[in-house]
Amino acid sequence: MVKRSIFRKLLITMVGLIIALLMLLTFIQIEFQKDVFEKELEKRIALMKGRLIDRGQILSGNLSGQVKNGIASVNLSLVADQLRNAVQENKELRYIILMQASGRAYIHTLKPQLEMEILSEKEDLFAAGQKTATVNEYVSNGESFMEFIMPIQVSARPWGVLRLGFSLDLLNQEIVNSREESISQIGEMITRLLITAAIFILIGACIVLFVSERLSRPLMHLTRLANELAQGNFAVSDNVKKIHPDGEIGALTTAFSQMARNLKISYDKLEEYSRTLEQKVINRTSELAEARDQAVAADKSKSEFLSMMSHEIRTPMNAIIGMTRLALQTDLTAKQQDYLTKVQISSRALLGIINDILDFSKIEAGKLELETIAFNLDDVLNDLFSLMSDKAEEKGLKIRFITADDVPSDLIGDPLRLGQVLLNLVNNAVKFTSHGGDVDIKVALAEGAEQAKRADQIRLEFSVKDTGIGLTTEQIGGLFQSFNQADKSTTRKYGGTGLGLAICKRMVDMMGGAITVNSEIGQGSTFIFTAIFGQPYEVSQKYSASHDAFRGVKALVVDSDETSRNALCLHLESLFFQVTSVSTGEQAIQLLENASAEDPYRLVLMDWNLPKMDGISVARHIKNSLEIACIPHIIIVTTHSREDVVHVQRSKDLNLDGFLAKPVHASALFSAVVEAFNQNDFDEYPPSRVRRIGTGNEKLHQIKGAKLLLVEDNHINQQIAKETLEQEGFEVSIASDGRDAVQKIRTGYFDAVLMDLEMPIMDGYEATRIIRSEAQFSDLPIIAMTAHAMNDVREKCLHIGMNGYVTKPIDVDELLANLIDLIKPELRKTPASCLAKASQQKTALLPECLPGIDIPQGLKNVVGNERLLHDLLLKFYEGFSDAQIRVDAFLQAGDVDSALRFLHAMKGVAANLAMSELKVCIEALEQVLNKPWEYGPELLTDFASAQGRVLESVGQLSRSNGQEITAAAASLD
Repeated sequence: MVKRSIFRKLLITMVGLIIALLMLLTFIQIEFQKDVFEKELEKRIALMKGRLIDRGQILSGNLSGQVKNGIASVNLSLVADQLRNAVQENKELRYIILMQASGRAYIHTLKPQLEMEILSEKEDLFAAGQKTATVNEYVSNGESFMEFIMPIQVSARPWGVLRLGFSLDLLNQEIVNSREESISQIGEMITRLLITAAIFILIGACIVLFVSERLSRPLMHLTRLANELAQGNFAVSDNVKKIHPDGEIGALTTAFSQMARNLKISYDKLEEYSRTLEQKVINRTSELAEARDQAVAADKSKSEFLSMMSHEIRTPMNAIIGMTRLALQTDLTAKQQDYLTKVQISSRALLGIINDILDFSKIEAGKLELETIAFNLDDVLNDLFSLMSDKAEEKGLKIRFITADDVPSDLIGDPLRLGQVLLNLVNNAVKFTSHGGDVDIKVALAEGAEQAKRADQIRLEFSVKDTGIGLTTEQIGGLFQSFNQADKSTTRKYGGTGLGLAICKRMVDMMGGAITVNSEIGQGSTFIFTAIFGQPYEVSQKYSASHDAFRGVKALVVDSDETSRNALCLHLESLFFQVTSVSTGEQAIQLLENASAEDPYRLVLMDWNLPKMDGISVARHIKNSLEIACIPHIIIVTTHSREDVVHVQRSKDLNLDGFLAKPVHASALFSAVVEAFNQNDFDEYPPSRVRRIGTGNEKLHQIKGAKLLLVEDNHINQQIAKETLEQEGFEVSIASDGRDAVQKIRTGYFDAVLMDLEMPIMDGYEATRIIRSEAQFSDLPIIAMTAHAMNDVREKCLHIGMNGYVTKPIDVDELLANLIDLIKPELRKTPASCLAKASQQKTALLPECLPGIDIPQGLKNVVGNERLLHDLLLKFYEGFSDAQIRVDAFLQAGDVDSALRFLHAMKGVAANLAMSELKVCIEALEQVLNKPWEYGPELLTDFASAQGRVLESVGQLSRSNGQEITAAAASLD
């Protein structure tokens, strides 16, 4: 049963409105009537008081005259009688007092009980002080009085006062009665209003009952029909028509009827859809499952494709690079060597592109992870310089490294990825900078780094600035997008995939930093990125001990490049040296000669490549000068190789005190300065500059003769790896698949196994599982040697029990490092096959020493191939024996450009063949020819002497081997 809430709500509303309205009207009426009554009461009170005052003034005036006459006639008894009669005749008059000026009541009509109350000191003093007629109201013992005071004068002299006291009790009683009458009238009015309200409420209820009945009846009917409609009875629309459709109720009825019909149609459609929905859900679920399986399969296929492509591309790349490396160690003509060298360079460039694509794919798949290891920042920058110095030198670029003094060297992070980002940016800078430009690499603390530093973390800012072609705003906008370059001609002119910067950005993001670029067309570009690194808990305090040791010591920096000069000055000032800098050797000599003996320069940082007079010549002059009071310690700072400096040191007896290779880092400078002041032993490497390769060579010697099993199905890869390892002194056996490898391991002894992963019959994974399942082979080192370069492959290899992982194309140094770490050093005999190959190469082809030629360095440059170095020296004799004549002819003809081109080509060959003295002389001659000069035969003196020593040595080499130079040259052609 539906409650008739409309009636109740209307009734409550109506009654509430009536009550509120009546209460409001009643309140207004009461306030109005009360205000009227109050005003009338005030008028009556004022009127009564006025009448009383009038009577009092008349009476007091009459009596005062009688009193004056009585006093004047000295008939005071008559005065007393008159006063008493006046009190008796006037009911309102309560007392009369005749008081002298002294304040004493001379005559009064007070009763004894009032005498003490009225005749009070306060009232008497007030009355006595009045000089004119005065009316005074006061209350005494709960009774109100109005006193009329009349001054009495006799013979124009004040005698006293006449006081008439009228009681106000009657007046107050009338006021009270008036108030009670007003309250009574208000009560009657409220009663009338309440009766009126009750009547109105009754009338309103009847009206509400009538209206609600008219409204609720059709609504109740529609409610019942709606309930039936909710229960599914759609025939109620016929009953709706019985309601008279007029006004709002009629409109509601029509809408209800239309809703019922629409619901019937919707219900029919819903019932039809429900019959097919289940089948649709089943079909859709099947489609979603199929789509999910396709997505999973696509992702898996992508990973498998990348892995397969990595393997398929790296396998032939391994053959190309490996075979080229082996071919370069054989007898070749100069043209063949040039071809193969370019093949090797192009192969490594292609490998770099492949690595970029794989790195990008790893990033897209979320599989690229950063290492967290301790490393030295200086090592990363040194490796970067080693990789880029040759390219920069070819284009005549200056690469400068500037590291702030407050940047720590020891960090925790991923040095490989940091080096990859820097290498990409510097490579771009070199690539897009024309001949003679500058490339500056700066490292400093980023803004806010001090806060992070206190939390064992530090944020560094790296910047790579060049003077290259620059970029437009539009080009900068798409610079870090994948497969995007500045313009379409960039790839054709400079090469690349457009992935390098995209990869850099992702790696920088992973290192907690950001990368930006500032550039203008034709003005160069500056790439800036930040990265967060950890710091070891035990930070080296190597500089603290030097603060007092070098405080105030005078040092001189000699460098023609302002940026490098300023950087060196900052490094020395951080050690509290008193630093002076000059740009030329002549200025340095003059400054040292003018220095006082009491406060001399104790240290000189000398750049090799100085204008006019090079650093070596300046150092020689300083060391041999008699005009310099105190010969300072001299440290050579240069981009030349250390071997060049050592050669000059020994051959010219310069007695240098140290060597610093650019880029100069704070830690390397500190070590060199300490060594120069403490031990002055330049033939030994400072502790901070010890080459790891020396230790590696010693350990490699300890494992030579080890037996290795190479498991590889590709015959080319077999040949490359076998010949490479045999050249290093290992005995190599080959297995063509995993099953063959297991059998050979069970029947023979091996110190380590090099295991390929993808092979027929049995792959490397299964072979490793079988080997590890047998207890006697649990400690056998197994190194994965595969073309796969994905992280998940590496993890899988290590998980199944392999000890190392080397990717193809094979990095020989990386492979040897793995062998050194895994093979236990023992006394072994070098295999006969290796001894035979060594004997073939060491048939007295080269002596241990040749004047002008550093044989050990030369062998290092050709990867130890003595035959190749021997033949290249003979080829050099043929190609450059007339170098002095040709240069002299160019200079006499004024063709300086041709002379420089010829000298540059000769310098490159001399550097590769370890002819350091000749290389230095060529560089000195180039510096002279690059500036205004006047030709003189003396220009070629040093060059001719160095060339003569080299040619004499090569001629002696040819004669000692019983060969004719021309025949050797013919064989090389």
